[in-house]
Order: sequence, then structure tokens, then C-alpha cells
Amino acid sequence: MLVPQERRALVLLLLVFGLVAGGAALLEVLGPAPFAVPFSPDLPDGTLAVVRGPVDQVIVADGGHLICRVGGVRVFMPASTVPDPAPVTGGIVECYGLVSTYGGVRELVLRQAGDLRRVDQE
Repeated sequence: MLVPQERRALVLLLLVFGLVAGGAALLEVLGPAPFAVPFSPDLPDGTLAVVRGPVDQVIVADGGHLICRVGGVRVFMPASTVPDPAPVTGGIVECYGLVSTYGGVRELVLRQAGDLRRVDQE
């Protein structure tokens, strides 16, 4: 049997756990959209950004990585984040990722496959 102080501590722990689990579930449901800013070459590296537009170019790099040009912005998809089906030239997509500089070129790097959404199929 628990004494009153232990019951209160247990209730507080369960409330904190519920609050953290609820917050994590809410963030998962919301996705990256509310937190992303439109891509701009002036954004600092590591900023969560979004770009939406037609896929102008798709290059398959070594290791299964994809490099796409979406609305004039270079988008890098590591092999682990390439969605199935992969984007094709002419499709309209929306990409969420982190701004990065590679070889002096600003690009958007996807973090997971769900960060690329095909808009032309909505």
C-alpha cells in the first residue's frame, strides 16, 4: 500500500508522462509544416525549410541517393529517405528538409521519406 506522498508522486509522474506523450503525438500529427519556412538561399544551415514546385531534374547518385531540382532548388535525398515511388521529372512535390551547403551550393536535405509529398496526386 502506498502512503499519501507516494500516491501524489505517482500521480504527478503519470501526469508528466501523459503530457510528454501527448505533446509528442501532437507534434507527430502536425508534421514539419507549421515549423518550416520557405526556402531561401539566405537561410542559415540547419534551418527547417520547405520548397514546393515541379521536379525539373532527377539524378541518381552513387549509393542510391537522389539529387532533384524542385522549383529551381537543389534537393538531396539520402538513400534512406528516398520515397517509394521516387519522384519523377514533371511531378509537383512539396519537400521539407534542412538547409545545407554542399560544394558551395545551397540545398535542402530531406530527413525522412515522409518529408517529400507528391502534390500532383491530391
